[in-house]
Amino acid sequence: MRKGLALALGVLVAITAVAPLAAQSNDNDYTPLNSRIRRDRQFPLDVVDRWRTDTDRVEKARDKTMLGQLTRCLYNRDKPAALALLGKTDLGFANFEQIGLDNDKALRIYGFGDCLNRVASMNSMGVKLRFTAGGLRQWFLQQAYFDRYPNGATWVKAGNVIGPRDFPLSSQQGAVRAVLDFADCVVAADPYTADFFYRTAPDSPDEQRALNQLVPLLGPCVPQGQKVGIQKEGLRIWLGDALWHAATHSGPPPITPASAAKP
Repeated sequence: MRKGLALALGVLVAITAVAPLAAQSNDNDYTPLNSRIRRDRQFPLDVVDRWRTDTDRVEKARDKTMLGQLTRCLYNRDKPAALALLGKTDLGFANFEQIGLDNDKALRIYGFGDCLNRVASMNSMGVKLRFTAGGLRQWFLQQAYFDRYPNGATWVKAGNVIGPRDFPLSSQQGAVRAVLDFADCVVAADPYTADFFYRTAPDSPDEQRALNQLVPLLGPCVPQGQKVGIQKEGLRIWLGDALWHAATHSGPPPITPASAAKP
């Protein structure tokens, strides 16, 4: 018997009110080595990977899901093309016209139909999946991150600073910039928990465990004077984007006369 499975993935740019968070003191910069310089988006010097023993288990579970199989097929089909798309888009990628394509051409270029049929055949199921520009970007970003860092956030170096972002499509979209600034702040506060949350299955006990650790970090990352509500689905997308950016754009803080001075 063939069963039908409906899946949908889009980009949530607006924050939907579910669990309101009030901004706390936004003193989330880190001052390294007793210097007088306030560092923005810096990993704590005592950051600890408390999820190391669980990461392999959740990775194996994710690889067995149909969505995991589909994202792996799409990414492995042409990794350079996937990475090129990531390089010329951002969270504001909402339609293929933004990069000179239409849906039909994108379907052919990125092999969506081939991979969907392959996954359906492997699982003896009929699969219906909404193909969107934002969804494709999220699949590529997720698989690129997991492919490069299969054993967790091994790229994290205590005291490193997350670098500035480029916005190929959304430099004038305040909502996109605000969401990613928020996500970068959360990842800087605890990159290991953000990484584990990103790998967990939605609505799983592992997701809830990671979310319980993340919740105290969210309020301090909300701009002062604002209140927002956050859905888990949106948080997963935003943190995935922030993890990829931090992994590929973080390094030691710049040395300046003030930071080099002895206390």
